[in-house]
Amino acid sequence: MNAHHKLLNQAEQLVQEGNYRSAIALLETAGRYDDPALAQRLIELRIQAYPEMEWPQPHSNWPPVHDNRFGSVEGFPEIGAGDLDADALKAGIFGKGGLIVRGLMDSARIKTMRENIDRVLQARIDVSQGAESDAHTNPWYRRCPSVQGGPAQFRGGERYTNVGSVWSVDSPPVTFQLIEYYREIGLPALLTGYFGEDSVLSVRKWVVRCAAPNNGASSGWHQDGYFLGDASSIRTANLWIALTDCGGDADAPGLEIIGGGERKIHETGTHGSPFNWTVGQGLVDEIAQTNPVQCPRFSAGDALFFDHFNLHRTGFGLSHTNNRYAIESWFFAGSTAPLKQQPVVF
Repeated sequence: MNAHHKLLNQAEQLVQEGNYRSAIALLETAGRYDDPALAQRLIELRIQAYPEMEWPQPHSNWPPVHDNRFGSVEGFPEIGAGDLDADALKAGIFGKGGLIVRGLMDSARIKTMRENIDRVLQARIDVSQGAESDAHTNPWYRRCPSVQGGPAQFRGGERYTNVGSVWSVDSPPVTFQLIEYYREIGLPALLTGYFGEDSVLSVRKWVVRCAAPNNGASSGWHQDGYFLGDASSIRTANLWIALTDCGGDADAPGLEIIGGGERKIHETGTHGSPFNWTVGQGLVDEIAQTNPVQCPRFSAGDALFFDHFNLHRTGFGLSHTNNRYAIESWFFAGSTAPLKQQPVVF
């Protein structure tokens, strides 16, 4: 038996004993992103683990008390990556609706992730056009059996291009590298401090994307709490990382976003809204009278944290010339993670 098979067998034995976290840790520590079989097995274990593990009952300290350190700040507060901790995150999200963290991802990782997104999008095109999809011929886009529904459906025509969004878990190498990065920056401990318990990712709300300019167009104002279930019960934090200079006066589209920390789900499908899931521009204009719309300028590697109550949309300008690469990672408190989002243990 070679070392690779022995490692996978050891992980399977731990799973049989009900010790999913140890099995995940074993493969994560010994493996690499470019080991296709191991990277895919890790995704399977992360998805299978959640319903098999014991999670605490939701604690009563929510929303948490924060120190209001950004009370005098207009707009979204900004900090450097070295100043990010759980208290700053609480004060940003619950006091101001979000927190900008400058320089969270380094230039080498930015370059790698942009290249990865290009690989994933091309691999998805190849699969949609009939190319083989196995761990060796096409490792960059490979749907695991435990992943349910979603964008792996191919319905004729040229559906996929080199722009768009892909679930991170549909690319085992990307999933491996992103979790490796989260550990490097201390994200698990940060989120434990924020939630007061361990957190999970999700299949459906963990996305890598390349957004093309769409000059003069508008996208839908929305709150993710509208889609995720009972907004009053779930507990979330979204980490959005720009891999391209974007927003403000940059050449790529950014985000239009409303701060203020208001914790309610706004009415949808009214005030001129084109869809039943979007907040109409008329209502946004009313909200903006007290909480103005902002379009922050991000440099590649900058990040924005917010939660499911935040109202936002992609900010298309009139003269953008560059695509915007980004990573969006929604984290949930383990005790309240919605099952329909397929929680992912990390």
